Amino acid sequence: MSVKEKSYSLILFEKKKFFIKFILCFLFFTNIAYADLQKKLINKLILTKTLTFNFKQKIADKEEVGVCFIKYPLLMKCIYKNAKKKTLISNGKTIAVIKKKYKKIYYYPLKSTPLFIILDKKKVLNLIQNNKPSKIHSDAIEFEFIDKKLNKLKIIFDKNTFDFSGWETKDAYSNNVVFEINDIKLNNQIVDSFFNIPKEDDL
Repeated sequence: MSVKEKSYSLILFEKKKFFIKFILCFLFFTNIAYADLQKKLINKLILTKTLTFNFKQKIADKEEVGVCFIKYPLLMKCIYKNAKKKTLISNGKTIAVIKKKYKKIYYYPLKSTPLFIILDKKKVLNLIQNNKPSKIHSDAIEFEFIDKKLNKLKIIFDKNTFDFSGWETKDAYSNNVVFEINDIKLNNQIVDSFFNIPKEDDL
């Protein structure tokens, strides 16, 4: 091998070393940054007992708004601002969709809905602890949960405050469901009876 060839080989070797070091440093600092982000998300969620917020829900092309209350574990009440006077309540076992205008209540097992994951803090903590984010945006952190039936649920957190900021999934008819959380307030006192499901006769 000529001196020129040796010199060229040495330059290539040094470039490869530099590239490998660069990649290793990048991975190292990325892992540190993620570990810090993960810790902050976990701490914020552990300290969160209740959530009160405005929401915007989009299913296919239909958009609805309202106010929601969540109390961990598994309790939720969302009051929609629409003509049907719709309310959604989870009492920990059952989801009730109430249409007060028609004096009708529709019941669904909580376990059969994505809310069974979303409203269970332990499940969400487990998702964060054992998985890296599926995406990190400038203002949001996304985690993806896939159940045994391969249904996907995307859970989203605010990157700046580490607050829960919404979710995305599909409904029973394969329509895209996007649920956005705004003006969130943490740890307001909410009594359990607030999540009781009324009877149709009382509507």
